[in-house]
Order: sequence, then structure tokens, then C-alpha cells
Amino acid sequence: MKKLMLLLICVFMKIAAFGPGPVSAGPVEDYREAQLQYLTAVASFASYPGADGDIAAAIMRRDGWLIIPCVENDETAQAVLLLAWKTVEGLPTEYLMAIAGTHNTEGVKLAFKADKAYFAGRTLKEFADNANKKRDLPPKAPMVHRGFHQYVQTALATDVQPPEGAVAGRKLNELLLDHPDWKVYLTGHSAGGSAAALLAARLIDMGIKPNQLKVLTFAAPAVGNAAFAEKYSPALDVTRVVVAGDPIPDALQRIAGGFQQFGREIRWKIDGYTFDEKHYPYIYLDCAIKNYYDKRLIAMKSATTNLAPGEQPVQEGKRLYIAAIHNNLPQNLNGEFPYMREVLLDQYRDAVSAYFIGEMNAKVPFAFDELRSKADAAGCDRMVVVNIWGKKQDDPANYSGGLLTKAGNAYDLIVIEQAVFSVPDGELVDGRTYEKGSKYFTAIGALLSAAVALGAESAAWSGQ
Repeated sequence: MKKLMLLLICVFMKIAAFGPGPVSAGPVEDYREAQLQYLTAVASFASYPGADGDIAAAIMRRDGWLIIPCVENDETAQAVLLLAWKTVEGLPTEYLMAIAGTHNTEGVKLAFKADKAYFAGRTLKEFADNANKKRDLPPKAPMVHRGFHQYVQTALATDVQPPEGAVAGRKLNELLLDHPDWKVYLTGHSAGGSAAALLAARLIDMGIKPNQLKVLTFAAPAVGNAAFAEKYSPALDVTRVVVAGDPIPDALQRIAGGFQQFGREIRWKIDGYTFDEKHYPYIYLDCAIKNYYDKRLIAMKSATTNLAPGEQPVQEGKRLYIAAIHNNLPQNLNGEFPYMREVLLDQYRDAVSAYFIGEMNAKVPFAFDELRSKADAAGCDRMVVVNIWGKKQDDPANYSGGLLTKAGNAYDLIVIEQAVFSVPDGELVDGRTYEKGSKYFTAIGALLSAAVALGAESAAWSGQ
């Protein structure tokens, strides 16, 4: 798979020009947008087979989403999706569909079907029939990438798992037509993002109102010609996220010609990775995490209320004091520690029902008795102390690689070392380590995955 991915990248390689950044709407609005980008980046990453779906479940559960994986097959393609929905009393239902990008040989074949198909119709049959037309096409006919078209045909045939009380086995377009106040977020990485944009255009043609749809893609190549962009750009809310230096988003314009991007573009920067690595989904996940916490910090400083979760009161006499998170990372990873600490703190917030977060001042020397005293004053019966450390791990020479891995002879092993103490007597109650390598992630992504595993075991160590 690594060879297939490198083949695609080498063929698609093009140096991307830097475009203007988005216009800021204010710190709180920027934070809300970063929150959505984080959510959809996680979903896009987790839609790939073999990716860490537990990460998506943890992050999306935090925001009230329920998720299920889904694979739909027909004679032309296999669509790999992650479906999610959120219902909040008094508010319209929201759906999220993340479409996996190229991940196997069949997907590569679809990606290379770069000839253009006529895009028109209102039903699956009409779409298929028009795509096969070669003659008598209207002037300025909207044309799209044939491989992406086939992928979307398969995705649209998927039965959407509905919220409780809805009719089972309904298609996404049917549910949205019956519920014009419902909204769907369409997302995906690479070819999955292109398919998401094409799916949105198709839903509009099937009668869905444009304000029911929001498209957010990562590293997505263009999906159609200028006529397609001209027709759907005014109607579709499309945001394209691109890592600077990623060769794939501009690939089709380079190798096939006649393709045109549309929608708002956001460019993220990341250092220390080669041009081929910059296309990988774990890089986009890393950027989304950093962007989210950067924007949250700015918004918290500007807002009159704390946008981060607040401390939770004592429940039935039990409360966890999160006393200290220590940085024992190697020097090359010190810059990642502030993000790792925030990721871990959010995981504690999600996993523990009653907690209090200490000062987290790295400059203050560790004083166990003083921390116990503070934990007691905060009404806590247990106290947790954490070390985050890392080390280089050899990558076996015979490792075959894959879409979600990066090349190299070594990677970073990130370890969360957690000790839980009884506040009244200072005795050690529980000690655990959680580790994850950055073979499939960046260092921050590895920490996130390890933190999710920690949270999943919270009943065993938190006392709650």
C-alpha cells in the first residue's frame, strides 16, 4: 500500500502556491470553526479501514455524536464510510458522513479514472445514465471525475442508521427531504473529500436544500470542471483544508487538465515532514488538534465565559484531583507538550464525572504533601499524578508500511505514566501506563490514542 500511495503522490506532485487566509470573524467564532474542523478531521481519519476508531468515538462522543462504521459494495466500487448523528432535545437532528479516501488497489483504480463524466439528473438511475453519455451534451456541461462519480453512486445507496423513532433503512436524501430542518456535514480526506463535495452537489439535485449541507474536506483534489464549479459554487457551503506542501489537492489540474477547485480554502503549515507525508491523514489530524487548542486558548482569553469545560463538583463524596502532568519528553518533542497536556486534560474531563484540575504550573517543584493538602482542600478523595515521556522505537526493516504509516527506521513511542493516590492517607491506589507509537500517528496523535485508552479504563482507577 505504501508503494501505491507513493505512486499516486509522485504522479500528482505539484508545488502548491500560498493563497490568502480566511477572514477572521472573531476569536469565539474562530474557535467554534476550529472545533468543527477537529471533529471532521477525526471522523475523516477514522473512516479509513485500520485507523483508530476509538479516537473518533471518544472525540465525537464529547460533542454528543453517535457513530457507526459502514461499508457499501456494488459492482463498480466499495464505499467506506463513517456515519454519525446527533440529537439534542429542541434542536434539529444533525448527521455527519465521513468518506474514506484511497486505501486499497480498487480505490487507486478509481482515482486513476480521471476522464470526465457528464453530471446531471435527479435520481441514481438518471445520474448513472447521464454519466455514460458521450454525445449530445449541452453547452458548458458540468463534468466530473468518473472514478469519484462511481464512488458517490455507491455511497448514496447506503442505508443511513437513523435516530431513535425514525424509519429504519432510509437513504440520507430521503431523511433530509422528509426533515428540511435537519443538517448534514459531509467530510473526507483526499479522494474521500472529493467524493463528499460531489455527494453534496448530488443531494442538491435530488431536492435537498443547500442550507441543509455543509462540506468540509481535507487534502481533496478537484472533482469537476469549470462548468461544475460555476453551477454548484454559489449553492454549496464548501471549506477545503490543505496542508501547505501537500501535492495532491492540485493534482488533477496538473495531470489531467480541465478540473477546477471551488469553495473557501484554509491552509495549515507543519514542519518536519516530506511532501509525501504531508498528504497523510494523520498529518491533517495533528494540524486540526493544534489549531483547535490554539483557537480555544485565544477565545478563552477574549470571552467573558470559560469555553473549556469547568470543574465538576463533588458527587457522592468522590472527586478526583488532577494534580500534575509532568513533561519528560525528549528535547525534540518539548514543543508538543502543551498540546499533549490539553488533550490529556480533556480526556480526564470526559472520563471522570467529578474532578478538580490543579494549577499545572510546570515551574513549581513537585511537592507531594503540598499537592495532597490542595486536593483535600478541593474536596477530593483521590489524586492523580502523570508523567508524559517518549523514546525512539525501532521500526522493523521488514515492516511493509501502509496508507496510515510514515516511512523511516524509527518512530516516537509516547507513554502516559499515571499514578493515583488516596488523598486521606497518601497511599498509592493504582498505577498504569498507556503507550502508543507514532508509526501510525504524529506524536500528538499517539498521545491522543493513548489518552483515549486511559479514559476507557477510568472506572478502574478513578473511584467513580
